[in-house]
Amino acid sequence: MKQNLIFVVILLVTLSMVNAIPYYQFDKRATTFEQCPTGSQFPITVSIQPDPPVLGQDCTFTVTGTIDSGINPGTTLLISLVDGANKVLNQATIIDICTAGATCPTTSFSITRTITIDAGLPATYSIVIAVTDENKTMLSCALGTITG
Repeated sequence: MKQNLIFVVILLVTLSMVNAIPYYQFDKRATTFEQCPTGSQFPITVSIQPDPPVLGQDCTFTVTGTIDSGINPGTTLLISLVDGANKVLNQATIIDICTAGATCPTTSFSITRTITIDAGLPATYSIVIAVTDENKTMLSCALGTITG
């Protein structure tokens, strides 16, 4: 009888401690970037730090990819934040790939850029990363959704 009582007390104390730990510490959400629904010819890989982005703070984007048709002068990388209705929430960051580290012409690139995430964003928004050629034709696109 005494052993059962000790077991029950230990079990209740353990459950109370587990219940007291804040859930958000275990709720580690990673942002997954997928190809845009409009389709893109060449997939790109996107990683962000911190993940998920913190509103009002800097976020570092690392974008890598291979464009088989070639990256020529004038090819740009665009980073934009949009809401659920595809309304642009920030001024898009536009980076000329050839002046940001790639020696053009080339077929592959790796760009790292830090931008500030606006503190006034809604709880749920999407990050759009697009690569366009010198004629503004989309070569690649990735989309990641942040949920609050």
